[in-house]
Amino acid sequence: MRQYHKTLGHPFRRRTRHPNRHRFHRLGRHHPSGLFDASAVPKTSCTTCKGSEVIELNQLKERYYEPGLLAKITGFDKSSLRDVAAFENVALYPEVNASIEKKLLNIELTERNGGLGKLSLFINGKEVKEDLNPGTAEKLTVDLGSFSKYYRSDASNTLALRAYNQEGWLKSEAYELEYQPGANPRGEEGFKPTKPISTSVQPSLYAIVIGTSNYAGEELDLNFADQDAESMSQAFQASCTALFGADRTAVHLLSSNSKTPEANSNKANIQKAFQGIAAKAKPEDVLLVYFSGHGLAYGPAEKEQFYYLTKDIGSQDLSDPAIRNNYTVSSEELTQWLTAIPAQKQVMIIDACNAGKVVESLAAIAQKNLDPSQIRALDRMKDRTGMFILTGSAADKVSYEASQYGQGLLTYSLLQGMSGLALEQGIVDVMKLFQYSRDIVPELAKGIGGVQIPVLASPYGDGASFPIGKGVKIPLAQPKPVFIRSVFQDENFGDELELVNALEKNFQTTTLKGTMAKLIYSDVNEYEMGYSIRGSYAIKGNAVEVKGSLFKGKTLQHKFQIAGTKDDVPGLVKQILGEVMMAK
Repeated sequence: MRQYHKTLGHPFRRRTRHPNRHRFHRLGRHHPSGLFDASAVPKTSCTTCKGSEVIELNQLKERYYEPGLLAKITGFDKSSLRDVAAFENVALYPEVNASIEKKLLNIELTERNGGLGKLSLFINGKEVKEDLNPGTAEKLTVDLGSFSKYYRSDASNTLALRAYNQEGWLKSEAYELEYQPGANPRGEEGFKPTKPISTSVQPSLYAIVIGTSNYAGEELDLNFADQDAESMSQAFQASCTALFGADRTAVHLLSSNSKTPEANSNKANIQKAFQGIAAKAKPEDVLLVYFSGHGLAYGPAEKEQFYYLTKDIGSQDLSDPAIRNNYTVSSEELTQWLTAIPAQKQVMIIDACNAGKVVESLAAIAQKNLDPSQIRALDRMKDRTGMFILTGSAADKVSYEASQYGQGLLTYSLLQGMSGLALEQGIVDVMKLFQYSRDIVPELAKGIGGVQIPVLASPYGDGASFPIGKGVKIPLAQPKPVFIRSVFQDENFGDELELVNALEKNFQTTTLKGTMAKLIYSDVNEYEMGYSIRGSYAIKGNAVEVKGSLFKGKTLQHKFQIAGTKDDVPGLVKQILGEVMMAK
């Protein structure tokens, strides 16, 4: 092996050899097929494929990254592994050489055994052009002036090129160049300026907050997604304004509960919100994006994407491309919208319910991680946009809304953290807030099956955390009793008065009051911490005698007996609720 070799971005610089360079299986969790699980791959983790060519694990993620690999290998996760080609005859990406002359970026690609694929351009860690070279030329010149909105005026800029092989699954290391627009006294572009860089630019914060509770039809409807979005919008407005100032804070709320058409959470409005910020934002600015509602993964294994379902969709069936195009927002679309926004500090929070069949028993749902395909899709987006991403989910909409707080647990944890429990000297720091949420959600979720540990993804490489607000007083939902399905029978083992339905409608109406509700209702038969009412009644003429019991889980809490009339079922319901609410 040669002592010196060309490494992309630093020609002929000696490279430090990793002690496990020839032991790919020791880096992260690895499978004989080549699959590995290492979402935050360190830069020093690498393998070798040909001669002196060094390939980092991060370069292999398009094909070989498999979240939850260890659980699948050991049998704790019964889902099958993806079928990928073994890590043997690797088709290498081309070598990259580049230089800057005035405003022009000159690039030369030297093809190797893997052919020429796309060539991506990043500015300060954000992908600004997915493919500079759609014609797969070996030499090309790029006008750097066409990317002027992405350049910082208060710091030097780092350009990075990543070349892919023809199949598109293996990418090169970043070839980096330093660039500062504006000529120096010799009239040359692309070099460090002779004068100090201005530091007078004041950053602004933009937030897009999206919640969807009311979908077309009733199959997907949720109780709390809109309320969660409204709570986060208010929290961002208060916390971010305290740090950035009212004139440099803009929070845009889109909700399916909105009375104003242009503020509804349909796809057109969501896209318009992103485009509006893209037209105004500067590289120095901060972008916050929050989604609450239903999220799904769909598509072929290696290209499966995350889809956020907007208000006009009626089911989780995404097989029709017209449905996907018109009523969902894919991770690929989000990537495009985000890369069009110059703000280099970007944060995304997704508090999503995985749409699916509503199961009968929360106790029967095993704790499980976010769908690996969703993680891969969001991880691709994170690598291309340089975002901090926090995702929290539940197996279905029942477990998503079964908490005693009447909110998505991820949202509740973030509000709790911003109000004081996750502050850094009074400041809301992204990583500290996200880590707090990741730690506390499992504690909040005790007794609720199917609620996952939040997944945190931070920018690859040197993505440093940053403040997004100041600690402010945020109204937090107080824990409420969770009621589940009741059971009442008459003397003929039926329910002539439909007392169960009357109780359920009352519970549902109360639950929809959100933070003002005195209880939460979840339409399931079993829930470890849930209250249930069971009883029987006898009808004699118009008179009704009811005997009932209140249980918490399987433990008897209270017995009661009431009397009323057959033609006043609401009166019976009121008496029953009076007994159980006093006893709980």
